[in-house]
Amino acid sequence: MKQILSRYTKDQVKKAGAIKAIFFDIDGVLSDGRIIYDETGKELKNFNVKDGQIISYLKREGIIVGAISGRESATTTKRCAELKIDFCHQGIVDKAQAFEKLAKHYQLKNKEIAFIGDDINDLPVFKLAGLSACPADTFDYIKEKAVLVTAVKGGKGVLREVADLVLAARGAMEKIIEG
Repeated sequence: MKQILSRYTKDQVKKAGAIKAIFFDIDGVLSDGRIIYDETGKELKNFNVKDGQIISYLKREGIIVGAISGRESATTTKRCAELKIDFCHQGIVDKAQAFEKLAKHYQLKNKEIAFIGDDINDLPVFKLAGLSACPADTFDYIKEKAVLVTAVKGGKGVLREVADLVLAARGAMEKIIEG
């Protein structure tokens, strides 16, 4: 899909073409980063349906999809279950260590894994991932460390943008659209 790929550098497309798994943070990536509590103390988050829509297509292409989040949240657990992602690890203090364990578990090389994060605790994973990405609305010092800064903000389809790139770079997007 030339119109998708034309927005990215040759290096970004090359890295995206090698991806076999996409790991991502939740707050600030799948959600807009806001955490709202109602009067009963129940946590509320905003998720974008466009991110959820693409997951089934990624999985059909054999791409592993999962969350590595620093926070624990029943809302996140519910959303990840709805999306039927491969794993949802929460309360992770050392995301780099989790990334390495997951790479080993799924028998992947680091260059075969994309990671989407938005804050300081994601930076060690950026150094490991084959394709590191962050949303448009994160801090500049995070953007400087990422291979890819999405055009959209957190909670507005960040995973979708990265997934579309990966699928297009792998030659699968046309089949999906025509399908």
